Amino acid sequence: MDNDKVKLRRYEDDLNVGGVGVVILGAWDVLKVIMHMIIEAKNDINLDEFANEDKTLAVVMIAAIIAVILLFVLLIFKLHWYIGINASKAAKGEAYKKGYYTGAVILLVLSVLGMFTYIDELKDLANIETTIASFIVDLTSVYILWAVVSSTRKIRELKLLHTQE
Repeated sequence: MDNDKVKLRRYEDDLNVGGVGVVILGAWDVLKVIMHMIIEAKNDINLDEFANEDKTLAVVMIAAIIAVILLFVLLIFKLHWYIGINASKAAKGEAYKKGYYTGAVILLVLSVLGMFTYIDELKDLANIETTIASFIVDLTSVYILWAVVSSTRKIRELKLLHTQE
């Protein structure tokens, strides 16, 4: 019984730290998307190629694309926030929304699948340091999401075990 309380406390601590980590890495994902967007825009956008009439249209299109990307980035951060805050609340015994677990599982699967994009990026030796750093951060994200998912599952199992006794 005391051993289960120790395990429960450890899993709750892991869940709390994991929740905070999900929020922090959500902010990193936002920053990463914005940096990527700026770098790509620098390389791809050249308004000098357009006539004066077309420049207005090009600027409007670029603004629309940026707005859509920023909306997407906001949704990504909102998902990380939802998962992280509710995981921390669950760990502290406060009222929380149970959908965070499903969101964490979905985000974990997407993160693991996203790791395969590094296969092509590792071939670009000119940017290998950046690629390795991004890979390590994304691997950390996968680990933290796994900690949230597994801690939640183990906490539920322990609490279910105690209610049956």
